[in-house]
Amino acid sequence: MTSDQLVAFATFAFVASVTPGPNNVLLTAIGGSAGFRKGMPTLWGIVFGFAAMIFALAVGLGGTVFTLPHVMDAIRIVGLVVLLWLAWKIGSAPVGRSEGTTATEGKPVERRGSFVGAALFQWVNPKAWLIAAGAIGTYMHPGSGSVLQQAGILAGVFILAAALGCLPWLAFGAAVGELLKQPRAARLFNIAMAVLLVASMIPVVLDAG
Repeated sequence: MTSDQLVAFATFAFVASVTPGPNNVLLTAIGGSAGFRKGMPTLWGIVFGFAAMIFALAVGLGGTVFTLPHVMDAIRIVGLVVLLWLAWKIGSAPVGRSEGTTATEGKPVERRGSFVGAALFQWVNPKAWLIAAGAIGTYMHPGSGSVLQQAGILAGVFILAAALGCLPWLAFGAAVGELLKQPRAARLFNIAMAVLLVASMIPVVLDAG
């Protein structure tokens, strides 16, 4: 890539990462329930999971997957089901000491994100697939270097862009965490995050139509 192409791609990657979507809604919800530090595994899982996805698709998998419409439709359907399940889990998550305790320990259940879970989630996140398709189709060119080199650049830039773009969402969730110590406020926050997670799928559904 030339310097101009690299700047253009970095801008694309940052905008794609910072805009609302399933990853950022999930980070906000985890930040609000578990706090900034305990939400970091989810953030890094998203960052490196998406970078790994970009690299794998750019190297060769995308050339097959993106040309099979039925495969893409299946990915959208599976992604929608997973996101609806996540929305239900977020909206119905225990709040307050009375709901968030275990029967044996009597202590609040610790809720934190999972690095592996967040990384694997990228493969069923329809927005991630759309971003990957746009990035590979727009910024990979036969005359711009080897496939591995270009795939490595795309993945590396996305690591930086996704970290910078997703971090404010986790920080915002953690910032309002103090306000969520009241069970009613926490319940409303969880429901709002669940609704936003479902709403984030609307562009994907409309695009499929």
